[in-house]
Amino acid sequence: MYAAPPMMNLTVIRSPDIDRAATFYQAMGLLFTEHRHGSGPLHYTSAVNGFVFEIYPRGKHPPTTSTRIGFSVDEVDSVVEMLLAVGGTLLSPPTDSEWGRRAVMKDLDGHTVELLTPADRDQIVASTETSTGVITKTHSSGMNPGDCDRR
Repeated sequence: MYAAPPMMNLTVIRSPDIDRAATFYQAMGLLFTEHRHGSGPLHYTSAVNGFVFEIYPRGKHPPTTSTRIGFSVDEVDSVVEMLLAVGGTLLSPPTDSEWGRRAVMKDLDGHTVELLTPADRDQIVASTETSTGVITKTHSSGMNPGDCDRR
């Protein structure tokens, strides 16, 4: 018997274009570093508060687009605008719900992404690991450092 229930700590999605995929998630505030484990593929990793989100090249693997991904964000409405600006698709506009303000989008590869600003905003915990929303390098989309600064 375990003392504590398991805690989720990793989500991996696959994309035919990891640079383009990273641009979408950077627009909502995630910061990525490039990684390669041994002879494995180059991929992007974002770690916030003990949770790791990775974008791997699709390669010969099946698509991961049936996965629904959820993120708590500071301001759903402004994040939706930033994601639309980089090519995201709005499925469900920002609406107040019993959980807080919520919207649902598709990323550039077709993954469903749920965004939530919790009704109890104290649930979004700030830390030194929390992303700033600043693009840290220029991407092929033409986005430059600072384009998505949410300060």
